[in-house]
Amino acid sequence: MSATLAPETVSERNPISQQDVIDTLATLNLKASSPQDLADYTSLLTGIWEMWDSIDQMDDYVPVVDEERFPRKGVHRPEPAENETNAWAWKCDIRDTTDKSKGGLLAGKTVNMKDNIAVKGVPCLLGTNVIKDWVPNTDATVVTRVLEAGGIVSGKAVCENMSMWGVSTSAATGQMSNVWAPGFSAGGSSSGTGVLVGNGLTWGGMGGDQGGSIRIPSAVNGIVGLKPTTGLVPYTGIASLEPIIDSTGPMTKTVLDNALLLQATAGADFIDDRQQAGCPLPGSVPDYPALAQEGVKGMRIGILKEGFDQPMGDVRLSALVTKAAKSLETLGCVVEEVSVPMHKLGPTLWTAPGRMSGHASLMAQNCGRRVLHLNDLTDKVLPLTQEKFDAMFAGSSNAVVTGKWAWDHLPPTLLGKAMNLIRKLRDDYYKALNSYDVLIMPTMPMLAQKLPSTEAGIVEFMQNSNGVSLNTSAFNLTGLPALSMPVGFLPSLEAPHPKLPVGMMIVSKFYKEATIYKVAYAWEQAFDWKTFE
Repeated sequence: MSATLAPETVSERNPISQQDVIDTLATLNLKASSPQDLADYTSLLTGIWEMWDSIDQMDDYVPVVDEERFPRKGVHRPEPAENETNAWAWKCDIRDTTDKSKGGLLAGKTVNMKDNIAVKGVPCLLGTNVIKDWVPNTDATVVTRVLEAGGIVSGKAVCENMSMWGVSTSAATGQMSNVWAPGFSAGGSSSGTGVLVGNGLTWGGMGGDQGGSIRIPSAVNGIVGLKPTTGLVPYTGIASLEPIIDSTGPMTKTVLDNALLLQATAGADFIDDRQQAGCPLPGSVPDYPALAQEGVKGMRIGILKEGFDQPMGDVRLSALVTKAAKSLETLGCVVEEVSVPMHKLGPTLWTAPGRMSGHASLMAQNCGRRVLHLNDLTDKVLPLTQEKFDAMFAGSSNAVVTGKWAWDHLPPTLLGKAMNLIRKLRDDYYKALNSYDVLIMPTMPMLAQKLPSTEAGIVEFMQNSNGVSLNTSAFNLTGLPALSMPVGFLPSLEAPHPKLPVGMMIVSKFYKEATIYKVAYAWEQAFDWKTFE
């Protein structure tokens, strides 16, 4: 590595002085050993600033979008009469104008994108007032793949505030109601996608999931949602919460539709470093719909004990999911209870990367990633002013406060220890999955909550969302694929008492999405979830 001593000619913009070195060392409780060292450090900092500045003056590099083939048409923020569910953030009509995608997997099918997914030329709200004018300069990989498969991108679905909430109450554009019950939660943070798909306003949608944000709205709205194996569907061009837990995946009404949308969007894109050994190339992605129909006779199903024994759990819901899982015995499966005690530590372990690394991501300090950086978004979010902080919903502001405190006060080994324990958690799931093809548990331990008042305080909002991700968050940490599907209705325990969907979650090993689909499709074909009890 070459030296970075100050050049003979220093830019007039160069701000470096000895005081910068003194102040920087002071933040580390250090100081220069001698006046000569201080002068040398100042020279080195002056020199490397020149290099950093030269980078700052360069044009950014983002993937090129073929706007001739995929023109942006009808881009508009819908009026209330066109948006009765309040689930559309923006509407548009983007489709292939050539014959290249004729006969594609998604030919003619409408797909919405969660409003943290970049679509060039279509404003992105991220569910927040912290930023108000971000218009992405590129398309996310999943957008390109949907279009190349003949799909129609019909708009952006509202997401919860900065994708940091599991109840449909935080979006700056207003609350959304459950598909089946006005005034009850539609889940989060992919709430708008759950509502649009659940109401049949689009064929499918691409959600985002960092702690359950695909599976929770799928469960409460009675649709099918998959968090794929980490990296199987590229996260390129999607606003990140934290790369370890980021995931994007399909949300549809049926299992085969879900499998089809996964087939169209999965596979390495050579940009997203979340992709690991085993991730297929686009041309080698399995035919998930065909594999889903191969049957389940002889498969071994593990009912995960700890997933049914959660705080705030509704015993009626646990009983219904247990019955749904055991009904697979009639299809030739072996169904047994299995225990993974560490499963209950998932939410606790999530708080380390979720808050510490999440804070670093928010502050553009999460380094060492080989990904597409959405610098146009970072320019909107930072610097974080008092006005922006005040505009944040509780989920985001809590991440700012707790994440910053953690970095300043917790032991420097805590994040590393959490990551090592997350590896143990994955190993424990694998031990169970060495004996069983899939693990089954409730997606959520309770039904959808009644939405709180829009005037509620931080603590009331926190209490209202408490427990929604108790079963889901562990699979973001470990990267295992997990699918939620509806298996019945139960009346709410809150007045009024509407019947609300119950979600069953199916989990397997890395890249075993086909196995999950086999179980889900077999159950879906054998039983009617709307009448199962």
